[in-house]
Amino acid sequence: MPQEMDSFSILKTKLQLILPSLPRSEKAAATYLIENLHRIGSLNLNTISAEIDASSATIIRLCKHMGYKGFLDFRNSVRMAERQPDDPGFATPVEQVSARELMRSVIDKNNETMLNTLALISDQYEPAAYALRKANIIIMFGNGDAIIPCQLISLKLMKIGKACVVLNDQDMQVFCASSMRFGDVALAVSHTGRSKSVVEAMRIARERGAITIGVTAAAKSPLLKHCSYALLTGTVDDTTAGDIISRRIAEQTVLETLYLCTVDNNEKDIEEVKKQGAKVIEQMTKLSNEDSEVKV
Repeated sequence: MPQEMDSFSILKTKLQLILPSLPRSEKAAATYLIENLHRIGSLNLNTISAEIDASSATIIRLCKHMGYKGFLDFRNSVRMAERQPDDPGFATPVEQVSARELMRSVIDKNNETMLNTLALISDQYEPAAYALRKANIIIMFGNGDAIIPCQLISLKLMKIGKACVVLNDQDMQVFCASSMRFGDVALAVSHTGRSKSVVEAMRIARERGAITIGVTAAAKSPLLKHCSYALLTGTVDDTTAGDIISRRIAEQTVLETLYLCTVDNNEKDIEEVKKQGAKVIEQMTKLSNEDSEVKV
């Protein structure tokens, strides 16, 4: 793991050492970083990408080749180097971070996560979407706030006529998985892929003949052993509490893409269902308004 107090000379040395072994696109990015190192602390990923005429993914790969977790990790090291004079006894003062800077950091982290997730997209989406279209019932598993993206996508799936059940109770996950059968779909969201009840529910569901779809950031985890289809997110969670919000944004992006694949390939069949759903919502709204008027 790179030290936060790297000096400019050490940062440049890292780039120079790996330069000969880099692919052509990354060599151009490395050369740019060496020549513009004093500017990097104030630039974002999109700006650098435009100036180099290279993809953001190329720059992120380069940063990882240097031992960093991504572009943000590298840029933070540059910023720390800017604050550190040659005196080894110098102590960096604690500075008040503005809300604007915090928001920019959140946006940068989300952008990096989205780009990493896009780089991990695979041919698993189409067959997974086909399974959702044909499913008798879709049961979703997740623990903690992992259940939020499940709840959001289940609402959309129900609007196109798919029966969905969302479970975050650990006992209910296992019980419902035991009742699944051929033609059903189990969909799990787990950042680490190690939530015991989720993994166990997916194992049981697959043994019962259901198709299993997993959404996770872990390329190697117990969850993947029980997934018919695995959809990976590109979140790097380096927070102390392990609660970075961009992981949920990445999961929601994956599920939204999966939903759009389902809709695009089945548009004629679901158009009528959408209309019926809209009528039901309109009727419920009308009844609710009438009830409010009576109470008043």
